Amino acid sequence: MTITKKETQSSDLRNKNQEEADKQLTPWQKANLEYTQQRGQEAGWSPKVIEGNSETEPEKEPKTDGVKEEALPELGTRPAVEFETSFSDRLPKVKYQRQSLLYRRMITIILILLIPLIAVIYYVSPLAKLAGVTVIGNQAVSAKEIVKAADFEMDGEIWPQYFTRSAELKKIKESNPRIEQVSLKIENLNHFKIRVKEYEEIAVLAHDNTYSPILANGYTVNETMENPTEKLPILENFTDQATIMKVLSAYQSLSEELQEAISQIKYTPKDSNQELLLLYMNDGNQVIVNISNLKSQMKYYAQVAKEMSEKGVIDMEVGIFSHPYEKEEETSSTGEETTTSSSAEGELATPAGE
Repeated sequence: MTITKKETQSSDLRNKNQEEADKQLTPWQKANLEYTQQRGQEAGWSPKVIEGNSETEPEKEPKTDGVKEEALPELGTRPAVEFETSFSDRLPKVKYQRQSLLYRRMITIILILLIPLIAVIYYVSPLAKLAGVTVIGNQAVSAKEIVKAADFEMDGEIWPQYFTRSAELKKIKESNPRIEQVSLKIENLNHFKIRVKEYEEIAVLAHDNTYSPILANGYTVNETMENPTEKLPILENFTDQATIMKVLSAYQSLSEELQEAISQIKYTPKDSNQELLLLYMNDGNQVIVNISNLKSQMKYYAQVAKEMSEKGVIDMEVGIFSHPYEKEEETSSTGEETTTSSSAEGELATPAGE
């Protein structure tokens, strides 16, 4: 077989074109091409050849109906970057980031220095001093007594006094038995507001021709009332605190209607019964009842009082009995006549004996 010079040149040209094409192949294309050659297969893609050196005729472009199609990148090739951002274009962003970081650091430093400065200015200003104390919720106890009991230091540092307020509030409660609850809060930056809740007055104690209020906790206030409140029951002949609490507990267990019907409660114990009470009713009747039976028996009072033809006494000590006042008045008047006649006889007999 004779190889001509022309064939040798064309073969060299093909080898040169093949080398140029291999240089343009990606690593994946090279590996795929070697794999297909080893298996004796043809690659499913055609390697790119240097433009102008291909011996094969260019493929004819498919006809289109006047619509221009965009060229798609070949398989295995990276899309070309349209332009590359230069450093001069990225320089403003770098400056902005540096300036933002600088501003954040500067603000942090300013805050670190400013907070202690504000604290120092506050503590030397009048806002850090106690300027006044206000009392609300008090009715029977005066505001001056409460402020005096608390013993707050005016124009003194407000925060140390606020943090130790529990001791001062305890002094307020101990100073007056009327105070049930007391609380404190800061108002208008440098003022204290004390809120007080007082015990309710639930009864009046009659002693030595005077009246003293009895609080809801059973404590009898050492005060004198000129005119007792009509809505409160009057307790008479009571000396023991435990007995007062027991009676008030039984009284509060009654209905509101019965509480309003009772005007006075008198303690009338006897040797056989230490729980005996005499109730004076607003309608003019009187009721004899035990402390322990007050709730269970007083619920029948309205029915018994309705059946009575005259005002009188309802005895609930043992069972329930009622009788008018006339019988007691007749008995007492008869006894007075007998005593008067016997004393008159004695006076007459004295001169005769002399």
